[in-house]
Amino acid sequence: MRLDSHGAKYVGSAHWAAVLDSISELKDHYEKEEEARTQAKTQATGDLVPCHSSPGPRLLYEPVQATKAEILASVPARPVVNRIVAAYFNTQGLAPAFLHSGQFLQEYEKFWKDPTATSLAWVGLLFSIMCLATQVQLLSHERADADLPARFQVFRERMVQCLVLSQFTRGGPYVLETMINHCASEVLLCKDADIGLWLLSGMVVQLALSQGYHRDPRYFSHISPFTGEMRRRVWAAIVQLDLRLASQMGLPRVLKSQEYDTADPRNLLDADLDESIEELPPSRPESEVTPVLYGLAKSRIDRISALISDLLADTREHLYAEIMELDTKLREAESGLPPIFRWQPLGQSFMVPPQIVLHRVWLQLAIQRLLICLHRKYLAPSYGQDRYAYSRNTCVQAAIKMLEFQQLVNEETQPEGHLHPVRWVLSSLLQSNFLLGMSVLCYYLQRAKSMPPEDASSLDRQHTGAQIYGLLRSTYPMWLRSSTVSHDARKAVEHLKCIANFPTAFSADFMLESESTSSADLLLANILD
Repeated sequence: MRLDSHGAKYVGSAHWAAVLDSISELKDHYEKEEEARTQAKTQATGDLVPCHSSPGPRLLYEPVQATKAEILASVPARPVVNRIVAAYFNTQGLAPAFLHSGQFLQEYEKFWKDPTATSLAWVGLLFSIMCLATQVQLLSHERADADLPARFQVFRERMVQCLVLSQFTRGGPYVLETMINHCASEVLLCKDADIGLWLLSGMVVQLALSQGYHRDPRYFSHISPFTGEMRRRVWAAIVQLDLRLASQMGLPRVLKSQEYDTADPRNLLDADLDESIEELPPSRPESEVTPVLYGLAKSRIDRISALISDLLADTREHLYAEIMELDTKLREAESGLPPIFRWQPLGQSFMVPPQIVLHRVWLQLAIQRLLICLHRKYLAPSYGQDRYAYSRNTCVQAAIKMLEFQQLVNEETQPEGHLHPVRWVLSSLLQSNFLLGMSVLCYYLQRAKSMPPEDASSLDRQHTGAQIYGLLRSTYPMWLRSSTVSHDARKAVEHLKCIANFPTAFSADFMLESESTSSADLLLANILD
C-alpha cells in the first residue's frame, strides 16, 4: 500500500508494482517518482502524446446534454453506417460472440425503417459498434481520413449518452452488450491501468447480477433456448472482463465462483442459432473454430485463474501443498486447451491465421502470469530451502517467457510481420503482463547479488543471469518507445535505469551491444559483483 498526498493506493503482492517495491534499492526512488508523477498528472498530462481520450471512462465522467433527436441526427448516412458495421463484424477478433449477427441485422433493418421508434438502448449499441470499428481503423492506421478521430469521439460520446438517457442502471435489452463494448473501447484507449475501468467493470457485473445472468437459463422455463444461449455468451464475457481488469489493477475480482452456476456457451456458429429454435444443437467439435471457441479456451484457464486470484486475496496463510495443487491444475488446463490454441513456435505457424496466433500468445501470457502469481512468493530470501526450488525455477522461467513473448509481439506486429494485421489488439492489458515479467526479473537480479553459491536451485546462475540481462536489455528500447504515451512504461524505464544502468535514450551503439554476448556478460558481471 502507498500513501501520498492524494490518499492510499493498494495493489496485491503479485502485481508488478508490488514486486518492484520489494526491491530495496528501488523503494525510495519509487516513492519519489510516484509522488512526482501523481502531482504532474493532477496539473496536466505533461509531455505524453494525446490519444483521443478523456481522463477516464466517459460513462463515469461525461455530462449528458443531448436529446434523442440530437443523437439520431448524428447517425451518419446509411451507406456510411453499412460500411462501419460491416467492418465491425468482419474484422478478425473484433465482433464479440455475444452479438448474434443474424439477430442484429434484423434489428438494424427495423432501425432504418423507423429510427425514432427504436429504443435508445439499441441506438447506444449501434454507436458502440461504430465506435469500436472506427477505433480499430485509427489503431491500424488503415485510413488517413482527417475526420476519423473526430468521428470516433462523436460515436464514443453518443454511446455514453444513450446509456445514460436509457437509464442503464435499470438494465434491459442491449445495455450489458453496449457496456461491454464501452469497456473494450476504453481498454484499447488506455495506455495504462485505469481505476475507472475497474470501477466500470464492477458496474457491469452488478447489472448482470441484478438481471440474473449468474444463474443458468435452464432453471427458468420462460427463457427461450436462443435467449438463454446468448445470455451465457454475455455472462462469459463479463466473467472474463472481471478477471482481466482485476488482475491488471492488482485487486480482488468482484465475482466469486460459488456465486454463479451459468454454464459455458456451446461451440456454435451464429448460423446454428436463431430465435425460433426449440432446442439447442449440440456443440460443434473443437476442431471447428467458431466465434465462441476462443472464449471457451480462455474459460478453462480462467477457472484456475479465479482460484489463484481468490487464494492471493485471502489474508490467511496457505500450505505449500495448496500452491502445488493449483500448479498441477493449471498445467492440466493448459494441456486441455483446444488443439488450435495450443502454443506452437512461430516457425511452425506461418500458415495459421494471425488472430489464432495472437490468441495463442494471449493464452500463454495468461498461463505464465498465473505461474508467477502462484510462485513469486518463493523467490524471497526466507524461502531459500531446497523444497521451494521448483517454485523459484518456475517463477523465473515464466518471467523469461513473458519477455520472450514481448520480443515476439514487438517483431511480428511490424509491417510484414505475422501479427501486423491484428496489431490493433495490443493494449494496456498486454503491457501489464510484460511489466510483471520485467519486475520479477529485476527482483531476481537484485537477489542474485547475495545468492549463496550453495543455492540449491537447479537454475544455472551465470547462464540464467546472462539470459535475463540480455532480455531486459533487448526489451528496454520497447519501453523507451512506449514511455511517450504510457506512464507505466515510463516507470519501467526508470526502474531499469536504476537496476541495470541503462541509458536514458537508446542508440545504435546500445543496440549493437545488446546483440553482443560478451558485452552482456561483462555488464552482467558488474551487476552481480
